[in-house]
Amino acid sequence: MSSANIGWLFYKDYFKDIKYENLESSENEKKIKAKVANIISQTPEITNAIVLGNTHFTATTTYPGLLLGSGNSHELPHVKEQAILGFHFDYTSGLPVIQGSSLKGVLRSAFKHPEYIEDLLGDTSIDIKKLESEIFNNNDIFFDVTISHAEGKILGDDFITPHADPLKDPKPLRFIKVLPDITFRFDFELSDGTISKEKKRKLFENILEDLGIGAKTNVGYGKFTGFSPYKTEAEKVKALEEEKKKKEEAEAKRLQEIEDAKNAKANKAKEGIDSLLECKTLEEAFKLLKDSFGKVPKPTPEQKKIIQAFKDKQPKLSKGDEKVFKKYLK
Repeated sequence: MSSANIGWLFYKDYFKDIKYENLESSENEKKIKAKVANIISQTPEITNAIVLGNTHFTATTTYPGLLLGSGNSHELPHVKEQAILGFHFDYTSGLPVIQGSSLKGVLRSAFKHPEYIEDLLGDTSIDIKKLESEIFNNNDIFFDVTISHAEGKILGDDFITPHADPLKDPKPLRFIKVLPDITFRFDFELSDGTISKEKKRKLFENILEDLGIGAKTNVGYGKFTGFSPYKTEAEKVKALEEEKKKKEEAEAKRLQEIEDAKNAKANKAKEGIDSLLECKTLEEAFKLLKDSFGKVPKPTPEQKKIIQAFKDKQPKLSKGDEKVFKKYLK
């Protein structure tokens, strides 16, 4: 496994040992060819970098790959086999990185079309201008996007032919790119506002899935797939603790509601029993008992004494009346 700092190879070692007095020499061509081959053959070990922010997701590059920092100067005149486009690498790790400012720019560009944002959110009532201000006017933070998973090589080479007629004296120009199937992690510090930070995360995923990022997105570069929320171990523990707390609070609320209902039922029964002796008819009394105790009556011993006293006051009871009283006095 080769794991040199790729950024150093590309921007420092690349220009060493070049004979500038004769740039077109075959020796320079041979050296540059070897240097580019060495750069794209690197298979760095991807370690989990420090995760910043409170909201994250991962996504994986698709064919043909990803171009980063192509506007950076990186070309020697007249030297064949060189990689003509610049590239952006993290200074410390030497790995390709998407700058947070570039990510922020791509996402903000989508807000030039409010109806597009409304469609992604599925809500036409949201004030898109207000949402844009909340996100991009220093409320939310966009960190650099780093590689979180790769197996083997992460870079490859490709060619463009800028000639007006590529079939007539074509001059293919070489450049390097991030290969397909390389997974990046996107980190943000987001706040709840017009929409929640989780809805912002999903909105960002949808925009990037549609628009891509980096250079030459119009011909397929810079597209991602497999968007997935990401949580650090600490965030997973915190989420579990919050979920446990919510369940405990819900259970406490449920038990309190049961207790309140029980007390309400007892109070209602007490109020009913207190007025039982004032009932003029059995029909009125039976309705009061039913309303007080419900379908499954459970009067207390003291309440049974009151019911019995009311029964004893009745001059004559039918079998049906006796059956009703039995339900409350058993």
